[in-house]
Amino acid sequence: MTVSSVGRPAFSAADFIRSGSQPGALNDLSVGLARHPDIVGFARQLVCGRADRLSRIATVFSFVGLLVETTVSWTTDPADGVDVLLRLAGEESGPAVIVSALLRALGEHAQIDSAAGMAFVRVEVELNDLARLPPYARPSVAHGRYYIPLDARRARTPLGFLPFTVRRVLQGRREARELVTRSALRRLRRQ
Repeated sequence: MTVSSVGRPAFSAADFIRSGSQPGALNDLSVGLARHPDIVGFARQLVCGRADRLSRIATVFSFVGLLVETTVSWTTDPADGVDVLLRLAGEESGPAVIVSALLRALGEHAQIDSAAGMAFVRVEVELNDLARLPPYARPSVAHGRYYIPLDARRARTPLGFLPFTVRRVLQGRREARELVTRSALRRLRRQ
């Protein structure tokens, strides 16, 4: 870990590579990118004219999916910063880092999560946004907040939808948390 010029820990590429691309390291990389003035400016230009937050989320999601599918060549030297970032974060995790960074640069509450070996972005949406989601979208609820998952590894991935294996792993996590919570409540009642 290095220290930035303002005395805060700075996340270096070497730290990221050693971390094995875990969600925490991916989130750190995403936050660092989202704070960069060029990223903030680009994100604002990308969604310019989009009136509501769901359309801004969809624009960022679609842009990254198309970007990944059309520009990355894994067999040649990196052509630009996107290629370098995707190689650093990995083919599977890189799109999640870019989506998360752009959404965070726009002020959205986005977080990288992973399940079944796949990194994806969970972005918070409001209750009134849920009615405007496509019918196949699978929003989730945690601590009274609503989230939609974003998997931008391919251009034609539907908004708010994850593969079955990932959804099954996430469901197992939720069930395990509920079981632990119920068990803890039973112990408290006995005391």
